[in-house]
Amino acid sequence: MSSEPWTIDSIAHAIPVAETRQAFLREVNLTPLPDLPDVLARWQHVVEKWQSEDAPRVQDALEYAKAHNGELPAEYRETPESRTGWDQWEQSMRQHQGHTAA
Repeated sequence: MSSEPWTIDSIAHAIPVAETRQAFLREVNLTPLPDLPDVLARWQHVVEKWQSEDAPRVQDALEYAKAHNGELPAEYRETPESRTGWDQWEQSMRQHQGHTAA
């Protein structure tokens, strides 16, 4: 991050996922003015955390994959346990969607 102060635009551009970026812009546009500083501070924190903690891990995994014919580091590979956990999470999400759709 540069030393420039954060703006709504710079926060939006720093959010790496389009759907999350849209959620940020929607929230900013719908927030009453007195509450806007708190909303912006919360999103600024999200972006700063992403840049300092998550982005470097993603970059490291990308560099590893480039050096290892597209393979991910072992800690990111699927295991029988992680597959079971994913399947259980997916099933619970489908059940939740079924309950909320009714």
